[in-house]
Amino acid sequence: MTKLFEEANNGLMKASNVLVLSHRKPDGDTLGAAIAFKIWLGKVGKNVTLACIDKPSKVFSFLPFIGEYVDKFELKDFDYIVFVDCGASYMTNFQVEYSDLFSSGIPILNVDHHASNDNFGTVNIVDVLASSATTIIYRFFKFLGVEIDENMATCLLSGVYGDTGSFMHSNTSKEVFEIASDLISRGADFKIIVKSLFRSNTVNGLKLWGRVLEKAFKTPDDVLVSVIKEDEYASCDASPDQLSGVIDYLNMVPGTRFAVLLNEDRRGNVKGSFRTRLDDLDLSKVVADFGGGGHPKASGFSMKGKLVEDVRYFIMDEDSNKKTLDF
Repeated sequence: MTKLFEEANNGLMKASNVLVLSHRKPDGDTLGAAIAFKIWLGKVGKNVTLACIDKPSKVFSFLPFIGEYVDKFELKDFDYIVFVDCGASYMTNFQVEYSDLFSSGIPILNVDHHASNDNFGTVNIVDVLASSATTIIYRFFKFLGVEIDENMATCLLSGVYGDTGSFMHSNTSKEVFEIASDLISRGADFKIIVKSLFRSNTVNGLKLWGRVLEKAFKTPDDVLVSVIKEDEYASCDASPDQLSGVIDYLNMVPGTRFAVLLNEDRRGNVKGSFRTRLDDLDLSKVVADFGGGGHPKASGFSMKGKLVEDVRYFIMDEDSNKKTLDF
């Protein structure tokens, strides 16, 4: 990584106006990595714009500069672009509106930890073994001797904490705890991170979670599935972003291969969240057919469409335990 770190730093130091992009439906890792980059680059005299096609959830309101995210920009205003935590070139969705995003000639730094990454950058710092993009950014800062202040530490720790499932997922390594310890010593606000990301919910949010758990069922193939349709948000007076975290509860059921939560997002899309505890199952390959990506044990997709219920019935002969009619 040393050579890549040097290439990235050289490119950034030559730039004046930097565009930092987070992936659609942003989580703590992409937001924390992007904002930490912004703070650092601002200190060395760069003009930095944060952009994301989707507005960050209110749960991330504790992050500094979170209110500065934009969803539109003039590509010609920038001389360097940074993508953080984008598992593939299409994960920002900005390529739809800005068709020359990858052909404009503007250098691109791609920092990521997903196996699905297609190395679309001029410089690609991609480590599929890293627990998070913020982990890679931390290593980058340490390599450069960057002084990590309290705000940067909070941003980085929010990404590490979120992508390791509050230090419970299998990607929680010795390095993760060492990084967390160092960031806390540098002033990271661990309490607000925990409270905001995994220990805070509303009554309406809990009602929505209850709907998810109530509707959960196990398929004959040992897959635990639950579905939330658009009209169910109104009945709970909740929103799609309040589903965040409930998939991990579906993944707790013994004897299942993996868990799936399918939900409509009120914008004409269906989102799929997948989780598994098995070491021999790669969910990123499962969701690839739907244009999704992620990690072996935690992946997802989003696609245009709606959920349509398909009910089947059959008559079982009680004496022979055989289906006599299937319709």
